[in-house]
Amino acid sequence: MSESNWPLRLAIVCAAILAAGCATDQNREIATYRRVIDGNKPSTVRIAPDQVVTLTDAVMLAVQNEEQLSLQGENYLQALINKDKAFVNFLPTVSLSAGWNYQSNGAVLPHHSQSADASIPGQWNLFNGFRDYYNMKAADQTIEQQKQLIFDAEQTVLLDAAQTYYAVLTSEQSVDVLSNSLIAQQANVKTVAEQLRVGTAKRLDLAQAESQASQTRVLLLQAQADVKNGRAMLVYLVDAPILNNPLRDDFVAPTAVGPQEWWIADAEAGRQDLRAADAAVRAARYNVEVAFGQYYPSVAFNLGYELYERPFQPGTMWNTLLSFNVPIFTGGLIEAQVRQAWSQYRTAALTQEQLKRQIDQNVQIAYVNLDLAHAELTELQTQVVAARDEYYLALMLYKNGGGTYLNVQQAQATLLTTQLELTTEEFAQKTAYFNLLRTAGMLSYASLQSTTRPSERALRELATQPVTEPSTRP
Repeated sequence: MSESNWPLRLAIVCAAILAAGCATDQNREIATYRRVIDGNKPSTVRIAPDQVVTLTDAVMLAVQNEEQLSLQGENYLQALINKDKAFVNFLPTVSLSAGWNYQSNGAVLPHHSQSADASIPGQWNLFNGFRDYYNMKAADQTIEQQKQLIFDAEQTVLLDAAQTYYAVLTSEQSVDVLSNSLIAQQANVKTVAEQLRVGTAKRLDLAQAESQASQTRVLLLQAQADVKNGRAMLVYLVDAPILNNPLRDDFVAPTAVGPQEWWIADAEAGRQDLRAADAAVRAARYNVEVAFGQYYPSVAFNLGYELYERPFQPGTMWNTLLSFNVPIFTGGLIEAQVRQAWSQYRTAALTQEQLKRQIDQNVQIAYVNLDLAHAELTELQTQVVAARDEYYLALMLYKNGGGTYLNVQQAQATLLTTQLELTTEEFAQKTAYFNLLRTAGMLSYASLQSTTRPSERALRELATQPVTEPSTRP
């Protein structure tokens, strides 16, 4: 090879290699999995300091800012990268190789020699026992697995945000109930104290009234602390400064959800983690073929081009080689890897079957809990009305000289308890519905959007309004 133009050739090759390499676009990488996470939802949600935060806002913020979803997204991105790496095995590889050697021989008459060379070796895998093909098939299934796990993790984030949102609303509603009850009880304390002063009440009546007010005050303090703790957790989940923003419930749970069998069938067909487990089974089966492919022969084509060689050797510009490899004895290594691949396949299949049975059980439990919440809510509405009537009648009887103040206190305690239970059950019904959606793999951003019916507002007023007069009279 002529040595006159070798520096130019080497410079051209190096420039081509440097031009081919470029920095990775981090934003583009992140956008790859954010498209899967965000789907058709708004890209960003911003809440003003005094803006009312609805359930829709809260869950949107949670999905937008939850690091767990991004971590799962990175797993999805790595699965895509692994597929690209698997595809590379179908393509030839070309590299640049250069070296310089210096030798010094002889003690009496030193002799020095040096040599340098630069070449472009290349290799192309022609046949690899179908391992590359099955590696690609396994990579496709791993991508699908990670994608489904993103959807599954998103539902967990939605459920956590919704449950925390309603936990805060429950605590705030309890604060309203207890505050109204405490106002009435403090008024009773003043009334009984005045009656004691004029001699129409007993000191025991005053002590009972003060004790009841003190107990309600303790419950109120606990509810206020629950509001603060719940708010802090909600801020953590949505990663937004909404600690003092007012919350407004805008969701109405359906009164009928269909038969249980439908939900189980939907869960088995569409639950995202079950789909991910199914993809993992298929990937494991392809990996068995990858391991078994080591028994087959492999064929590769090697080609090299000498850019520079000093001292010059004529006839060495190109060199080619067709390599053929057949495994004859590997000490049982291939057999062990095949056995391991089959074991991993069976493990994936057993995991999928176990998950399916667990999902069926969870759907049954969630369905029963929702049915119970519906029934309890109806009964508690009746109990609140009855307890309010009972308290009013006991109070009127005591003021008219009949009965005892202990009866009034007991009726008031019963009313307070039923009001708190009604408040809790109203939101428990909605969270039970969300849990059923989650166990069936149907909880989504769209399924959490709704508007409040007038009957829902009336139900809350029933739980929080102070006692004035009974709804019915004997």
